[in-house]
Amino acid sequence: MKKISVLLFMILCSSIAGTESKNFAAGCDFYKKAEYEKALEMFKSAEREYPTANLYYNIANSYYRLGKTGYSLLYYERARRLSPSDGDINFNIKFLSGIINDPDYEQGFFAKIGEDIAKLFFSIALLFLSAVISVKFLNPGKTLFWPFIISFIFVVLFSSLYIVKYRQQKEISAVVLKSESEVRSGPDYSFKVSFTLPEGKKIRVLNESGAWAEVGVKSMGLRGWVESKNIGII
Repeated sequence: MKKISVLLFMILCSSIAGTESKNFAAGCDFYKKAEYEKALEMFKSAEREYPTANLYYNIANSYYRLGKTGYSLLYYERARRLSPSDGDINFNIKFLSGIINDPDYEQGFFAKIGEDIAKLFFSIALLFLSAVISVKFLNPGKTLFWPFIISFIFVVLFSSLYIVKYRQQKEISAVVLKSESEVRSGPDYSFKVSFTLPEGKKIRVLNESGAWAEVGVKSMGLRGWVESKNIGII
């Protein structure tokens, strides 16, 4: 993990310990002492109180220190959902996903824009377009061709972005937590093993049946059924 990430984490702990929960502060103290199991226990207790991006990031750091790549990536991804443009979160995801060679963690520029920001941009563009139309209606002789075209393009662009972000929020993604998890052709041990997935692999959850989940692997173009206990929902 990059050195600056650790430094920022330490600064974060010392700066918010007086205002956040006692469990969070205790977790920070244990982490500084390299007592990562105790730190994780405290952070997990704090998770029930306030599941924030910073807390998820700290939990991910603790899991990484304990050598649990799957759980670490799971919590980095949960942190990214709450803070998609955070540089440290994205760096650590890129770092760990690079180790396991998983391209499904990669995100484009627009993926780093939160749903609320996309909605704000769309609202501003729509407001500007409405203003242009109103001015044209009140002043029929006024030429507003380019302002209309530009504002219309932005409305289409940001509405499309908002729709994409909305669908992403509704999509159920998960991370494989167990090394070499078996993926079967059906939701039962009686079905044959189609392929296996490494710990930390990012997948999409398509369906559920009892203790099994149907998953899809985007980069591999494969799908099958895995035991739900072997994956963590982002």
